[in-house]
Amino acid sequence: MSPARLLLFLLPFLSFFLLRPASAVLCHPEDKEVLLRIKSSLNNPYLLASWNPNVDCCTWYCLKCHYKTHRVISLFFLKSNLPGQIPSAIGDLTYLQSLTLHKLSNFTGPIPESFTKLKYLNFLTLSWLNLTGPIPSFLGQLKNLTYLNLSFNKLTGSIPDSLSTIPGLGYIGLDRNQLTEKIPASLANLKGNSLYLILSHNNLSGELPATFTGVNFGKLDLSRNRLQGDASLVFGRNKTTFYIDISRNQFEFDLSKVDFNGSLQTLDMNHNKIYGSIPTAMESLQFLNVSYNRLCGPIPVGGKLQSFDYTVYFHNRCLCGAPLASCK
Repeated sequence: MSPARLLLFLLPFLSFFLLRPASAVLCHPEDKEVLLRIKSSLNNPYLLASWNPNVDCCTWYCLKCHYKTHRVISLFFLKSNLPGQIPSAIGDLTYLQSLTLHKLSNFTGPIPESFTKLKYLNFLTLSWLNLTGPIPSFLGQLKNLTYLNLSFNKLTGSIPDSLSTIPGLGYIGLDRNQLTEKIPASLANLKGNSLYLILSHNNLSGELPATFTGVNFGKLDLSRNRLQGDASLVFGRNKTTFYIDISRNQFEFDLSKVDFNGSLQTLDMNHNKIYGSIPTAMESLQFLNVSYNRLCGPIPVGGKLQSFDYTVYFHNRCLCGAPLASCK
């Protein structure tokens, strides 16, 4: 085949490759500019090496773009030595729906107020950092938030009432901080079908809000605080709570008068001042710990109550029956 005929033969193929448009850049220029500011504020860490300004930002690590709008909707930094504070520029990613900063132990300082611009945010995790200062009341402006996890930080002060103004908030994880004062009664306004309230390992004090009588918790963990008074109000025959941990507080109430629901699987009440006897309604529990209280009387026979180790019951006033010593 002559060179001329060969060229005519290859021309359609060459045209296809030479005239084909370059791959479309999906990243929104405003988001790209913000992301590069975030990278710069963190001193261009290795974690963000893929954040190359010459590459479509929707292909960068640690983020996700919406499949139609191509706006950045998810940002996640996990298990890294990133230094400094939370970049305030994150607040300029105004289409974010999910933000996760987890196990960044060199992150210090407060939660930036620029987060109030994240109107679409529904999932916020700032956990295992070294955040300080109070839980900011401006988080109440994030009206689409359904999940809030601020655990394992050094946050101080009280729980802000403003959290109760977030209509769809179903998970509040504030455990392992240094929070003080009473649990706000306004949290009872969050009456979802299964509210998760995790407040363990703080310095919260006072009695539980009477308004908690009407809250249908899914999971409630108030352990290792300085709470006192009657905690029986968190129980209820018509509730669907499956997990309650009120251990290592100063609660004082008659256990024999508590109404238990059939959904409850885990109950930990150790190290309190709870008195009375163990009701037969507790027979269906999968996990139980009532040690270090003031309970008395025989352990009901039946269900799983005899299958638990004796340490579940010891250090009470006068509990008896298997797996403890027999009743006299």
